[in-house]
Amino acid sequence: MSTDPVALVASNWRQLPPPARHVRVGLSGGLDSTVLLHVLVSLRDSLGLTLSAAHVRHGLVPGAEVWGDVCGSLCAALDVPLVVCDIQVERHHPGGLEAAAREARRAALVGLGDEILALAHHRDDQAETVLFRAIRGAGVRGAGAMRAFKAGAGVPGIWRPLLDVPRRDLLAYARAHGLSWIEDPSNADSRFSRNFLRNDILPLVEQRFPGASSGLARMGRLCGEASGLLEELASLDLATLALADSSRLLRAPALLLSSARLRNVLRSLLARAGEAMPDEDRLREIERQFREPGVVAGVQMPVGASAICVYRDCWWLESARIAPGPVALVWAGERSVDWAGGAVTFSVGVGQGIARQALAGQICALRIRAGGERLRLHAGAPSRSLKNLLQEAAIPPWRRASLPMLWVGGELAWVAGVGVAAAFCCPPDEPGVVPEWSGLD
Repeated sequence: MSTDPVALVASNWRQLPPPARHVRVGLSGGLDSTVLLHVLVSLRDSLGLTLSAAHVRHGLVPGAEVWGDVCGSLCAALDVPLVVCDIQVERHHPGGLEAAAREARRAALVGLGDEILALAHHRDDQAETVLFRAIRGAGVRGAGAMRAFKAGAGVPGIWRPLLDVPRRDLLAYARAHGLSWIEDPSNADSRFSRNFLRNDILPLVEQRFPGASSGLARMGRLCGEASGLLEELASLDLATLALADSSRLLRAPALLLSSARLRNVLRSLLARAGEAMPDEDRLREIERQFREPGVVAGVQMPVGASAICVYRDCWWLESARIAPGPVALVWAGERSVDWAGGAVTFSVGVGQGIARQALAGQICALRIRAGGERLRLHAGAPSRSLKNLLQEAAIPPWRRASLPMLWVGGELAWVAGVGVAAAFCCPPDEPGVVPEWSGLD
């Protein structure tokens, strides 16, 4: 297969989902991104592209503050608009400074607009990524490495048109066209893990096994295909487990899945939530707890910012950080009130919710539980303890402390997830107010 940068970029472009027209190049000023920008400029007219570029300054390398000027001169010569962004990099990132800089740079670039973001990763980068993730035991999903195109939530996507081009071909292109570029001195520092693989390990592997980088990149593509199949299987299983009209899943059929298949579903859910994959031991421990009979009493298993939750015959993924609700606040008729990481909304209804007449002239307040509350849901029936009603409504134990309750004139009128007290129920054909809390979604 030809590795000519111009031919590959043009072919790759034609395979993008329409309407692909606006492209912003992530421009560091190094060899790779300089070549990518130059190639796209040469194809601008024939492909009908609208081009721009973005340079991110993170301040981690002494002297790097002038790199933006170098990028500016290049873009001016090529008639390409340039945006320069300054970012702060988290110094105590769990993945190290390398990962922190990479994430901050990517977030800055993706957040710039609705253009397709073109990045200059090449075949050697792909091989390095596959090897790095394989060493860490990342599994098929991790070893799948980088995709040529990845659609993003709310943005057109990330495009890597040079993944099949080895760095030597980029270097040859740059020299043939008289390009100049920035040499980042930090790339030579093998104290960083990826630099160590790039500078010290992969060259030795290539000497002993010529074509090893190409083989690693090919393995990454094959693992990507396998990962796609696993995701399709997870989607089929999640559809089977889904509880009608709910974001929750049924536990009983999940228990019938093999261990490997259940862990595949767990990985898919966590990936969709944007969580980093837990290691194999942690995932097996989550599975073990999930299968324990006692888990039906309610459990949260944190994974990053999310938690896998089980209660009775259902399970789901939610935020692990539940914001505490206020102890009490007066409701003055607002359509929405922020409450414990969600919102209590009050919509207009007819013959449903709380009778509007029952609210007239009354002091209304939202409060959390104090203990000992009772509620009568049906006229003529005895009042019942809120504790029992919450259990019957299958409200998870960890949600009960922040549950909003509406008091009207000193009487309990509504409890989120339970319902409206009989004395406040809206009669048929009468105007009413329907309260709902999004914290139980």
